[in-house]
Amino acid sequence: MSQSYSRATHFSVVWAVTLAIITIVEWRNLEQDPLEREILSPFIQREITVSMAQPGGTDEFDKPETTAVDALQYEVAFHFNGPLFLLCFFAPILLFHGMGRLWSRFSKPR
Repeated sequence: MSQSYSRATHFSVVWAVTLAIITIVEWRNLEQDPLEREILSPFIQREITVSMAQPGGTDEFDKPETTAVDALQYEVAFHFNGPLFLLCFFAPILLFHGMGRLWSRFSKPR
């Protein structure tokens, strides 16, 4: 094996580990504060459903003082786009190996 294949393999491993760690860290951050965090990863989509909470008391005088914001219920769902993740995972790896083959082909002494 030539040195270019070795470099391509190293770049591929670094890329794969970096992409996986960034995705896992962002997912964990979203679990801590799902409404306020900005999603930077294109692999994670957030779906927010807002509904009005039903009052708990049956009598008008039993109801606690609530504002409109307190009466809202938020349901947050996250979806992971696996095919896009795999595309972004393998496309650079194939690119690194293709560039390595081209480099080794054209850099050989004639």
